[in-house]
Amino acid sequence: MSALPPSLLPTKPTKNHNQFQSFSLKSCLSLLEICKFTTEFAQLHARLTKLGFIKNPLALTRLLCYSSISQYANINYAQSIFNFDKNPNTFAYNVMIRGYAQREKPENALSLFYSMLCNANSGPNKLTFPFVLKACSQVRAIEEGKQVHGLVFKHGLSEDLFVQNSLINMYSSCGLIGFACQVFNKIDDLDVVSWNSMISGLVDLGFVEEGKQMFDRMSKRSLVTWNCLIDGYVKVGLLMEARELFDQMRFTMVSVLTACSYLGALEQGEWMQAHIEKNGIDVNSVLGTALVEMFAKCGSIERALSVFKSIEERDVGAWNSIIHKLAAHGHGQEAFAIFSDMLRSNTLLDGIIFLGLLSVCRHLGLVDEGKRFFQLMSEEYGLVPKVEHYGCMVDLLCHADLLEEARDLIDSSHASQMKSSVPMWGALLGVSCQLKNIVMGEYAAKHLLQLDPFDGNCYTVLSNLYSAAGLYEKAIEVRNEMKKQGLEKIPGSSSMEIDGLVLDF
Repeated sequence: MSALPPSLLPTKPTKNHNQFQSFSLKSCLSLLEICKFTTEFAQLHARLTKLGFIKNPLALTRLLCYSSISQYANINYAQSIFNFDKNPNTFAYNVMIRGYAQREKPENALSLFYSMLCNANSGPNKLTFPFVLKACSQVRAIEEGKQVHGLVFKHGLSEDLFVQNSLINMYSSCGLIGFACQVFNKIDDLDVVSWNSMISGLVDLGFVEEGKQMFDRMSKRSLVTWNCLIDGYVKVGLLMEARELFDQMRFTMVSVLTACSYLGALEQGEWMQAHIEKNGIDVNSVLGTALVEMFAKCGSIERALSVFKSIEERDVGAWNSIIHKLAAHGHGQEAFAIFSDMLRSNTLLDGIIFLGLLSVCRHLGLVDEGKRFFQLMSEEYGLVPKVEHYGCMVDLLCHADLLEEARDLIDSSHASQMKSSVPMWGALLGVSCQLKNIVMGEYAAKHLLQLDPFDGNCYTVLSNLYSAAGLYEKAIEVRNEMKKQGLEKIPGSSSMEIDGLVLDF
């Protein structure tokens, strides 16, 4: 176990003693933020004491927080620091009460609370009562809990939601469900914790049907709520009802994972997977596919593939999902290998599977393979190619500089004169611009504008094509027509997750 770097902990005072003290305190507190082991913490504590900073309120507060409520907490060590303060304030009491309550030492928490009430320099606030009430719940101290409830009124905190939820939990834990209901009914703005606390209390005391009635009243349920009620049904032997709720919950989870996929919220999706694993929830094909979609769309294709392989009974949706996602991430060979596995599984093929395979060919520029799959779907499996399949093939041919083949394929498709063919003509126009092929570009633009006369992007690309070829008069002419039509290029948008928040830009 390594000690802290001595270079960052100066021991000899400099000429400018005040500047040295300021720097030393800041350095010590910064190191405290990254402290991970008890010995390192003890070194910093000793350093602060030696430098005379132990009486500094900020230093004392940081030491208390680290030793009482951090993941490396040592509540006995925290108590020794607390005892050093001859006149602790409300914050110091709150931190210690919380530390004892979290470590299931309720007697110590209640004793400190009594000491706090007797100290003229401190007094309880809205951060004090929830942990005091938690301590009362842990030892079923109902009389003390009622007295704390009285103090809640005395300090004007009877309408604080955090405190109200703690009161519900305390009364429920002590078996006084009627008192819990009274608190619940007086809450104006119920949150999910309020509902969960009330339902949990009813279920734990055997009032499962009453809990179900309250469950049905909820407009927004959390996974904690579902699990609570399912456990309640199991405990009283109502296994059919528990199974029915379980199946309803697993649909719920698919909806949440779909939302995570859409928003790219990987952190929330990971939490969902951890919840599924922790509770032993069976990952069927539907739920597994939702996990595959979420991980792939959040950029973790390896985890998506791992989830897919763990699905025992895969339906066509699961196969479709992984092939499409592998294609999107450029893993062509893996996608082809999955397709071979699918053929061996005798799963019924559909057009979506071939769309995924064509996407692989498009991403990797595999023209011959693309043509083979395009032909295979109709000749071998009797599937009629849709506009999406034509679109993939057009894009593949365009990026292989096979513009004439792409044009002929569009013309031969049943969608060539329909609005749905706009992306195909757009792909042909875009590549024509890149290759400076004016003839093909004009041909594609003509069809595009016949289908969508108000496509501002078409005017922009065509103008750029003329400019790149030195045909500035034509470029200006297209720009003027674009202005005349009142058109403009629509900017794109994207979103990403940063620290659990989804930002659009």
